[in-house]
Amino acid sequence: MKDGVKALEKKWISTGLADTAENIRKAQEEREKLLKKCARQPVDLNVTIADYIDHALAKKNRDVADTTYAAYLYKGEHIKKYFGATRVRDLKESMVEDFLDSLFEKDLLQPRTVKDIKVLFGNAMDLAVKDGIIAYNPVREVVISRKLIARYAVEKKAEDRFFSYEEAQRFLEGTRDNPLFEVFYITLFFGLRREEVLGLKWSAIDFNEKTMAIRHTVTKGTRVNRLNTTKTSASARKYPLNDGQVEMFRHLKEKEENNRKLCGNCYKENDYIFKHADGSLYYPDHLTKAFAKALKSMPDLPQGVTFHGLRSSCVSILVHQGMDVKSIQKWVGHADIETTLKIYAKVKDKEAKQAVSTAMDSILPLEDLQKPKEVQ
Repeated sequence: MKDGVKALEKKWISTGLADTAENIRKAQEEREKLLKKCARQPVDLNVTIADYIDHALAKKNRDVADTTYAAYLYKGEHIKKYFGATRVRDLKESMVEDFLDSLFEKDLLQPRTVKDIKVLFGNAMDLAVKDGIIAYNPVREVVISRKLIARYAVEKKAEDRFFSYEEAQRFLEGTRDNPLFEVFYITLFFGLRREEVLGLKWSAIDFNEKTMAIRHTVTKGTRVNRLNTTKTSASARKYPLNDGQVEMFRHLKEKEENNRKLCGNCYKENDYIFKHADGSLYYPDHLTKAFAKALKSMPDLPQGVTFHGLRSSCVSILVHQGMDVKSIQKWVGHADIETTLKIYAKVKDKEAKQAVSTAMDSILPLEDLQKPKEVQ
Protein backbone atom coordinates (compact mmCIF):
# COMPACT_ATOMS: atom_id res chain seq x y z
CA MET A 1 0.00 0.00 0.00
CA LYS A 2 1.42 3.39 -1.00
CA ASP A 3 -0.39 6.77 -0.79
CA GLY A 4 -3.77 5.05 -0.62
CA VAL A 5 -3.08 3.03 -3.76
CA LYS A 6 -3.14 -0.76 -3.74
CA ALA A 7 0.23 -2.04 -4.96
CA LEU A 8 0.59 -5.06 -7.24
CA GLU A 9 1.96 -8.17 -5.56
CA LYS A 10 4.45 -10.63 -7.06
CA LYS A 11 3.30 -14.24 -7.17
CA TRP A 12 5.31 -17.40 -7.90
CA ILE A 13 3.49 -19.86 -10.19
CA SER A 14 5.03 -23.30 -10.74
CA THR A 15 4.92 -24.60 -14.32
CA GLY A 16 5.65 -28.18 -13.39
CA LEU A 17 7.92 -28.44 -16.44
CA ALA A 18 11.43 -29.89 -16.62
CA ASP A 19 14.31 -27.37 -16.77
CA THR A 20 15.02 -27.51 -20.54
CA ALA A 21 15.56 -24.78 -23.13
CA GLU A 22 12.24 -25.57 -24.85
CA ASN A 23 10.30 -25.55 -21.58
CA ILE A 24 11.92 -22.27 -20.52
CA ARG A 25 10.72 -20.74 -23.80
CA LYS A 26 7.18 -22.08 -23.19
CA ALA A 27 7.22 -20.77 -19.61
CA GLN A 28 8.27 -17.32 -20.82
CA GLU A 29 5.42 -17.30 -23.36
CA GLU A 30 2.91 -18.29 -20.66
CA ARG A 31 4.31 -15.61 -18.37
CA GLU A 32 3.80 -12.95 -21.05
CA LYS A 33 0.21 -14.12 -21.54
CA LEU A 34 -0.49 -13.96 -17.81
CA LEU A 35 1.06 -10.51 -17.52
CA LYS A 36 -1.12 -9.20 -20.35
CA LYS A 37 -4.19 -10.85 -18.86
CA CYS A 38 -3.59 -9.56 -15.35
CA ALA A 39 -2.23 -6.13 -16.27
CA ARG A 40 -4.36 -3.39 -14.69
CA GLN A 41 -4.05 0.12 -13.37
CA PRO A 42 -3.35 0.50 -9.63
CA VAL A 43 -6.62 0.92 -7.69
CA ASP A 44 -7.15 4.22 -5.88
CA LEU A 45 -8.57 3.30 -2.49
CA ASN A 46 -9.72 6.90 -2.00
CA VAL A 47 -11.78 6.97 -5.20
CA THR A 48 -15.10 8.82 -4.98
CA ILE A 49 -18.42 7.13 -5.65
CA ALA A 50 -19.03 9.45 -8.61
CA ASP A 51 -15.72 8.54 -10.26
CA TYR A 52 -16.15 4.86 -9.52
CA ILE A 53 -19.64 4.80 -11.04
CA ASP A 54 -18.09 6.24 -14.22
CA HIS A 55 -15.46 3.48 -14.06
CA ALA A 56 -18.10 0.76 -13.65
CA LEU A 57 -20.23 2.18 -16.46
CA ALA A 58 -17.22 2.29 -18.78
CA LYS A 59 -16.80 -1.45 -18.22
CA LYS A 60 -20.48 -2.09 -18.99
CA ASN A 61 -20.22 -0.05 -22.20
CA ARG A 62 -17.98 -2.77 -23.64
CA ASP A 63 -20.68 -5.43 -23.40
CA VAL A 64 -24.11 -3.82 -23.89
CA ALA A 65 -26.00 -2.13 -26.72
CA ASP A 66 -25.94 1.66 -26.92
CA THR A 67 -29.63 1.92 -25.94
CA THR A 68 -28.98 -0.16 -22.81
CA TYR A 69 -25.87 1.88 -21.99
CA ALA A 70 -27.88 5.11 -22.26
CA ALA A 71 -30.32 3.73 -19.66
CA TYR A 72 -27.38 2.88 -17.38
CA LEU A 73 -26.03 6.42 -17.74
CA TYR A 74 -29.39 7.89 -16.69
CA LYS A 75 -29.52 5.68 -13.59
CA GLY A 76 -25.86 6.35 -12.80
CA GLU A 77 -26.47 10.11 -12.79
CA HIS A 78 -28.85 9.72 -9.84
CA ILE A 79 -26.12 7.95 -7.84
CA LYS A 80 -23.42 10.46 -8.79
CA LYS A 81 -25.63 13.47 -8.05
CA TYR A 82 -26.52 12.23 -4.56
CA PHE A 83 -23.14 10.97 -3.36
CA GLY A 84 -20.81 13.32 -5.24
CA ALA A 85 -17.36 13.30 -3.64
CA THR A 86 -18.20 10.70 -0.98
CA ARG A 87 -15.52 8.01 -1.02
CA VAL A 88 -16.49 4.44 -1.87
CA ARG A 89 -14.74 3.19 1.26
CA ASP A 90 -16.91 5.47 3.43
CA LEU A 91 -20.23 4.13 2.11
CA LYS A 92 -22.55 2.75 4.81
CA GLU A 93 -25.87 0.92 4.68
CA SER A 94 -27.65 3.86 6.35
CA MET A 95 -26.39 6.15 3.57
CA VAL A 96 -27.75 3.77 0.93
CA GLU A 97 -31.12 3.66 2.71
CA ASP A 98 -31.33 7.46 2.76
CA PHE A 99 -30.38 7.57 -0.93
CA LEU A 100 -33.07 5.09 -1.99
CA ASP A 101 -35.69 6.92 0.09
CA SER A 102 -34.73 10.20 -1.57
CA LEU A 103 -35.30 8.69 -5.02
CA PHE A 104 -38.96 8.36 -4.02
CA GLU A 105 -39.43 11.46 -1.90
CA LYS A 106 -37.31 14.03 -3.80
CA ASP A 107 -36.92 12.66 -7.32
CA LEU A 108 -40.44 11.15 -7.37
CA LEU A 109 -39.26 8.07 -9.22
CA GLN A 110 -41.36 4.94 -9.71
CA PRO A 111 -40.52 1.73 -7.80
CA ARG A 112 -39.27 -0.05 -10.91
CA THR A 113 -36.74 2.72 -11.60
CA VAL A 114 -35.59 2.76 -7.97
CA LYS A 115 -35.05 -1.00 -8.09
CA ASP A 116 -33.04 -0.69 -11.31
CA ILE A 117 -30.85 2.03 -9.79
CA LYS A 118 -30.22 -0.13 -6.73
CA VAL A 119 -29.18 -3.05 -8.96
CA LEU A 120 -26.75 -0.84 -10.89
CA PHE A 121 -25.34 0.58 -7.63
CA GLY A 122 -25.01 -2.91 -6.17
CA ASN A 123 -23.17 -4.21 -9.24
CA ALA A 124 -20.74 -1.28 -9.07
CA MET A 125 -20.02 -1.96 -5.40
CA ASP A 126 -19.50 -5.67 -6.18
CA LEU A 127 -16.75 -4.50 -8.50
CA ALA A 128 -15.35 -2.32 -5.70
CA VAL A 129 -15.14 -5.40 -3.48
CA LYS A 130 -13.32 -7.25 -6.24
CA ASP A 131 -10.90 -4.32 -6.59
CA GLY A 132 -10.17 -4.45 -2.86
CA ILE A 133 -11.57 -0.98 -2.13
CA ILE A 134 -14.21 -2.24 0.32
CA ALA A 135 -14.49 -5.50 2.24
CA TYR A 136 -18.23 -6.01 1.66
CA ASN A 137 -21.02 -4.51 -0.43
CA PRO A 138 -23.34 -2.34 1.74
CA VAL A 139 -25.84 -1.90 -1.09
CA ARG A 140 -26.71 -5.60 -1.20
CA GLU A 141 -27.90 -5.64 2.41
CA VAL A 142 -30.34 -2.72 2.02
CA VAL A 143 -34.06 -3.36 1.41
CA ILE A 144 -36.15 -0.80 -0.44
CA SER A 145 -38.92 0.61 1.77
CA ARG A 146 -42.19 -1.20 1.06
CA LYS A 147 -44.05 1.73 2.54
CA LEU A 148 -42.55 4.10 -0.02
CA ILE A 149 -43.15 1.63 -2.84
CA ALA A 150 -46.85 1.58 -1.96
CA ARG A 151 -47.02 5.35 -1.54
CA TYR A 152 -45.32 6.37 -4.79
CA ALA A 153 -46.38 3.59 -7.14
CA VAL A 154 -48.57 4.86 -9.97
CA GLU A 155 -50.06 1.77 -11.49
CA LYS A 156 -51.56 2.03 -14.95
CA LYS A 157 -54.54 -0.16 -15.51
CA ALA A 158 -53.62 -2.89 -17.99
CA GLU A 159 -56.62 -2.06 -20.16
CA ASP A 160 -55.50 1.58 -20.45
CA ARG A 161 -52.19 0.67 -22.12
CA PHE A 162 -53.67 -0.22 -25.51
CA PHE A 163 -56.67 0.56 -27.69
CA SER A 164 -59.57 -1.79 -28.16
CA TYR A 165 -60.81 -2.48 -31.69
CA GLU A 166 -63.32 0.39 -31.54
CA GLU A 167 -60.88 2.78 -29.83
CA ALA A 168 -58.23 2.15 -32.50
CA GLN A 169 -60.76 3.06 -35.20
CA ARG A 170 -61.68 6.27 -33.40
CA PHE A 171 -58.01 7.19 -32.98
CA LEU A 172 -57.27 6.79 -36.70
CA GLU A 173 -60.40 8.73 -37.63
CA GLY A 174 -59.33 11.52 -35.28
CA THR A 175 -55.79 11.73 -36.72
CA ARG A 176 -56.71 11.53 -40.40
CA ASP A 177 -55.41 15.09 -40.97
CA ASN A 178 -52.34 14.66 -38.77
CA PRO A 179 -48.98 14.91 -40.64
CA LEU A 180 -48.01 11.58 -39.05
CA PHE A 181 -51.24 9.75 -39.91
CA GLU A 182 -49.45 7.25 -42.16
CA VAL A 183 -46.92 6.55 -39.38
CA PHE A 184 -49.71 5.90 -36.88
CA TYR A 185 -51.61 3.72 -39.35
CA ILE A 186 -48.61 1.58 -40.38
CA THR A 187 -47.51 1.15 -36.76
CA LEU A 188 -50.98 0.10 -35.65
CA PHE A 189 -51.82 -2.13 -38.63
CA PHE A 190 -48.58 -4.13 -38.58
CA GLY A 191 -47.77 -3.83 -34.87
CA LEU A 192 -44.37 -2.28 -35.51
CA ARG A 193 -41.89 -1.07 -32.90
CA ARG A 194 -40.91 2.60 -33.03
CA GLU A 195 -37.42 1.69 -34.24
CA GLU A 196 -38.93 -0.42 -37.04
CA VAL A 197 -41.29 2.19 -38.47
CA LEU A 198 -38.52 4.81 -38.33
CA GLY A 199 -36.19 2.34 -40.06
CA LEU A 200 -38.49 1.77 -43.05
CA LYS A 201 -36.70 2.55 -46.31
CA TRP A 202 -37.96 2.68 -49.85
CA SER A 203 -35.79 -0.34 -50.56
CA ALA A 204 -38.03 -2.28 -48.16
CA ILE A 205 -41.13 -1.65 -50.30
CA ASP A 206 -41.63 -3.90 -53.33
CA PHE A 207 -44.37 -2.27 -55.38
CA ASN A 208 -44.49 -5.14 -57.88
CA GLU A 209 -44.70 -7.95 -55.33
CA LYS A 210 -46.74 -5.77 -52.96
CA THR A 211 -44.63 -6.51 -49.89
CA MET A 212 -42.92 -4.59 -47.08
CA ALA A 213 -39.78 -5.95 -45.39
CA ILE A 214 -38.68 -5.14 -41.84
CA ARG A 215 -34.88 -5.21 -41.83
CA HIS A 216 -33.64 -1.77 -40.65
CA THR A 217 -34.05 -0.05 -37.28
CA VAL A 218 -33.45 3.39 -35.78
CA THR A 219 -32.75 3.42 -32.04
CA LYS A 220 -31.98 6.14 -29.52
CA GLY A 221 -29.24 5.63 -26.95
CA THR A 222 -26.38 8.01 -26.26
CA ARG A 223 -26.83 8.79 -29.95
CA VAL A 224 -29.28 7.94 -32.72
CA ASN A 225 -28.27 4.59 -34.24
CA ARG A 226 -29.40 3.69 -37.75
CA LEU A 227 -28.80 -0.03 -38.15
CA ASN A 228 -29.14 -2.63 -40.89
CA THR A 229 -30.44 -5.11 -38.33
CA THR A 230 -33.60 -5.83 -36.33
CA LYS A 231 -34.02 -6.31 -32.59
CA THR A 232 -34.10 -10.13 -32.87
CA SER A 233 -34.12 -12.69 -35.67
CA ALA A 234 -37.89 -13.02 -35.17
CA SER A 235 -38.20 -9.27 -35.80
CA ALA A 236 -36.95 -9.61 -39.39
CA ARG A 237 -40.15 -10.27 -41.29
CA LYS A 238 -42.01 -9.50 -44.51
CA TYR A 239 -45.62 -8.34 -44.82
CA PRO A 240 -48.06 -8.48 -47.74
CA LEU A 241 -49.48 -5.09 -48.71
CA ASN A 242 -53.06 -4.62 -49.85
CA ASP A 243 -53.94 -2.31 -52.74
CA GLY A 244 -54.83 0.58 -50.43
CA GLN A 245 -51.49 0.36 -48.64
CA VAL A 246 -49.56 0.21 -51.94
CA GLU A 247 -51.42 3.31 -53.05
CA MET A 248 -50.60 5.02 -49.74
CA PHE A 249 -46.87 4.38 -50.24
CA ARG A 250 -47.09 5.64 -53.85
CA HIS A 251 -48.70 8.82 -52.53
CA LEU A 252 -45.87 9.22 -49.97
CA LYS A 253 -43.33 8.73 -52.76
CA GLU A 254 -44.99 11.47 -54.84
CA LYS A 255 -45.11 13.74 -51.80
CA GLU A 256 -41.37 13.19 -51.27
CA GLU A 257 -40.66 14.09 -54.92
CA ASN A 258 -42.64 17.33 -54.56
CA ASN A 259 -40.74 18.20 -51.35
CA ARG A 260 -37.45 17.50 -53.12
CA LYS A 261 -38.35 19.97 -55.89
CA LEU A 262 -39.55 22.62 -53.43
CA CYS A 263 -36.41 22.38 -51.25
CA GLY A 264 -33.96 22.16 -54.15
CA ASN A 265 -30.33 21.98 -53.01
CA CYS A 266 -31.46 22.22 -49.36
CA TYR A 267 -33.12 18.80 -49.53
CA LYS A 268 -31.33 16.15 -47.46
CA GLU A 269 -31.13 12.98 -49.53
CA ASN A 270 -31.73 9.58 -47.91
CA ASP A 271 -33.73 6.39 -48.50
CA TYR A 272 -35.93 6.62 -45.40
CA ILE A 273 -39.71 6.86 -45.94
CA PHE A 274 -40.84 8.80 -42.88
CA LYS A 275 -39.03 12.13 -42.44
CA HIS A 276 -39.49 15.91 -42.40
CA ALA A 277 -40.42 17.82 -45.56
CA ASP A 278 -36.79 18.86 -46.17
CA GLY A 279 -35.61 15.25 -45.98
CA SER A 280 -34.10 15.56 -42.50
CA LEU A 281 -34.75 12.47 -40.43
CA TYR A 282 -37.15 12.23 -37.54
CA TYR A 283 -35.59 12.07 -34.09
CA PRO A 284 -37.10 9.00 -32.34
CA ASP A 285 -38.79 11.08 -29.62
CA HIS A 286 -40.60 13.10 -32.31
CA LEU A 287 -43.04 10.23 -32.88
CA THR A 288 -43.57 9.69 -29.16
CA LYS A 289 -44.35 13.35 -28.48
CA ALA A 290 -46.54 13.75 -31.58
CA PHE A 291 -48.59 10.71 -30.59
CA ALA A 292 -49.04 11.97 -27.02
CA LYS A 293 -50.21 15.36 -28.33
CA ALA A 294 -52.68 13.75 -30.74
CA LEU A 295 -54.08 11.47 -28.02
CA LYS A 296 -54.48 14.36 -25.59
CA SER A 297 -56.78 16.04 -28.11
CA MET A 298 -59.12 13.01 -27.85
CA PRO A 299 -59.93 12.79 -24.11
CA ASP A 300 -62.60 10.13 -24.70
CA LEU A 301 -59.83 7.62 -25.49
CA PRO A 302 -57.68 5.95 -22.77
CA GLN A 303 -54.89 8.41 -21.98
CA GLY A 304 -52.50 5.75 -20.69
CA VAL A 305 -51.66 4.53 -24.20
CA THR A 306 -48.17 5.41 -25.47
CA PHE A 307 -46.80 5.25 -29.01
CA HIS A 308 -45.47 1.77 -28.20
CA GLY A 309 -49.01 0.94 -27.09
CA LEU A 310 -50.02 0.97 -30.77
CA ARG A 311 -48.07 -2.28 -31.04
CA SER A 312 -50.16 -3.86 -28.27
CA SER A 313 -53.25 -2.33 -29.87
CA CYS A 314 -52.46 -4.31 -33.03
CA VAL A 315 -52.53 -7.48 -30.91
CA SER A 316 -55.83 -6.26 -29.43
CA ILE A 317 -57.38 -5.97 -32.89
CA LEU A 318 -56.09 -9.39 -33.97
CA VAL A 319 -57.51 -10.98 -30.82
CA HIS A 320 -60.84 -9.27 -31.52
CA GLN A 321 -60.77 -10.80 -35.02
CA GLY A 322 -60.26 -14.27 -33.54
CA MET A 323 -56.67 -14.83 -34.69
CA ASP A 324 -54.74 -17.57 -32.88
CA VAL A 325 -51.79 -16.70 -30.61
CA LYS A 326 -49.11 -18.24 -32.85
CA SER A 327 -50.26 -16.23 -35.88
CA ILE A 328 -50.31 -13.04 -33.80
CA GLN A 329 -46.79 -13.73 -32.52
CA LYS A 330 -45.45 -14.08 -36.08
CA TRP A 331 -47.32 -10.99 -37.29
CA VAL A 332 -45.89 -8.61 -34.67
CA GLY A 333 -42.48 -10.33 -34.48
CA HIS A 334 -42.42 -11.35 -30.82
CA ALA A 335 -39.36 -13.52 -30.17
CA ASP A 336 -41.08 -15.13 -27.16
CA ILE A 337 -44.68 -16.35 -27.34
CA GLU A 338 -45.02 -15.54 -23.61
CA THR A 339 -45.02 -11.84 -24.53
CA THR A 340 -47.90 -12.42 -26.93
CA LEU A 341 -49.81 -14.46 -24.36
CA LYS A 342 -49.54 -11.73 -21.73
CA ILE A 343 -51.02 -9.12 -24.07
CA TYR A 344 -53.62 -11.64 -25.27
CA ALA A 345 -54.77 -12.20 -21.68
CA LYS A 346 -55.03 -8.45 -21.02
CA VAL A 347 -57.07 -7.94 -24.20
CA LYS A 348 -59.45 -10.75 -23.28
CA ASP A 349 -59.82 -9.31 -19.78
CA LYS A 350 -60.64 -5.86 -21.19
CA GLU A 351 -63.19 -7.31 -23.63
CA ALA A 352 -64.78 -9.39 -20.87
CA LYS A 353 -65.18 -6.34 -18.61
CA GLN A 354 -66.73 -4.37 -21.48
CA ALA A 355 -69.15 -7.23 -22.20
CA VAL A 356 -70.20 -7.38 -18.54
CA SER A 357 -70.65 -3.59 -18.46
CA THR A 358 -72.84 -3.69 -21.57
CA ALA A 359 -74.92 -6.54 -20.15
CA MET A 360 -75.43 -4.74 -16.82
CA ASP A 361 -76.39 -1.54 -18.60
CA SER A 362 -79.15 -3.38 -20.44
CA ILE A 363 -80.44 -4.74 -17.14
CA LEU A 364 -80.05 -1.56 -15.09
CA PRO A 365 -80.21 1.35 -17.59
CA LEU A 366 -79.34 4.50 -15.68
CA GLU A 367 -81.33 6.78 -17.97
CA ASP A 368 -84.55 4.86 -17.23
CA LEU A 369 -83.87 4.82 -13.49
CA GLN A 370 -83.32 8.58 -13.44
CA LYS A 371 -86.59 9.42 -15.20
CA PRO A 372 -89.06 11.21 -12.91
CA LYS A 373 -91.95 9.09 -11.71
CA GLU A 374 -95.27 9.77 -13.32
CA VAL A 375 -97.87 11.32 -11.03
CA GLN A 376 -100.86 9.03 -10.59
